[in-house]
Amino acid sequence: MDFQQVNEAIAPFPELESPAFIQGMLIGLLCGDNDIQEAVWIKKLIEEAQIKSVKESFLQVLDGVFQETNKGMNGSGFELNLCIPDDNESLVFRAAMLGQLCEGLLYGLGLVGVLSDSEREIPKEVNELVDDLGQIARIDVGGLNDLKDVTDEEESDFMELIEYVRIGILTINEELNPTQAAPIMDPTPDSDTLH
Repeated sequence: MDFQQVNEAIAPFPELESPAFIQGMLIGLLCGDNDIQEAVWIKKLIEEAQIKSVKESFLQVLDGVFQETNKGMNGSGFELNLCIPDDNESLVFRAAMLGQLCEGLLYGLGLVGVLSDSEREIPKEVNELVDDLGQIARIDVGGLNDLKDVTDEEESDFMELIEYVRIGILTINEELNPTQAAPIMDPTPDSDTLH
């Protein structure tokens, strides 16, 4: 998923904040309701940003974000790609976008009422991950602005943080939407006769 391409498509709509935020919102919606349809997500985006009209190219980019994110979260492997800038952007910008992705995720979870649903028992691990993602959403990049040169260690720490967020998202999704494995064998015999 190309951050810059998505960024260009949503540029006319500053209310959408960033590609990272809109993917985060989608991730939150999918974690809350794994059967959510693409049209529902796009409608929520358009309503939340109070967008009056869109171009087909905008919808095509959103379709790409939906398809790739949904496949990454619900596919067979752990191939979720986060829509954040690549390594040639500054660490400050990448950190800010990771924060916005987490903010969008919490926003999406809130839209589907997962965290406030008293009927639903939220697993302890999910609550802890949501707290952690909330901390990342409030990331203060001001301190990073003072860095003249980013060291390999700081770059490595940031990569670990990205991986933590990615695995955290997949864990939340699995906890809230457990996959139903097919039974290994039928527990009820075909007949009552002994052989």
